Amino acid sequence: MGRALKKDINGVDVIGTPASNTGITCEFYDGSTNQTDGILIKQRGSRTYVVARIGTPGTLFTNTLVTGTPSAAGEMRIRGSTTGNLDTGLVSIAKLTKRVATDFSGNRYTWFLENDSSADYIVLTAI
Repeated sequence: MGRALKKDINGVDVIGTPASNTGITCEFYDGSTNQTDGILIKQRGSRTYVVARIGTPGTLFTNTLVTGTPSAAGEMRIRGSTTGNLDTGLVSIAKLTKRVATDFSGNRYTWFLENDSSADYIVLTAI
């Protein structure tokens, strides 16, 4: 699995709680619809995570990273920005370890969390 996620390279907590939007956010499919307000709760592997909707602490889902929009149970997507902006230069992440993020094309990036006052997001720097 590599190094487990707890904090990014700057010491910021990356594993969140459903009560807040602090930590790595994601999209996931909950069995009926695509949820765009997910948060990582626990890491199971470099590509598999336990996630929950922000604000709903009782319902947890175990999902695996996919490249496109999640459309089946057990799918999720984490994206990072190569431009440092929440809405531009987004790359789908295939594998995430403590220090390195890998996209679905095999490109590797160092990463850290940035906060724009609405949510945390991943900023990627090519290695």
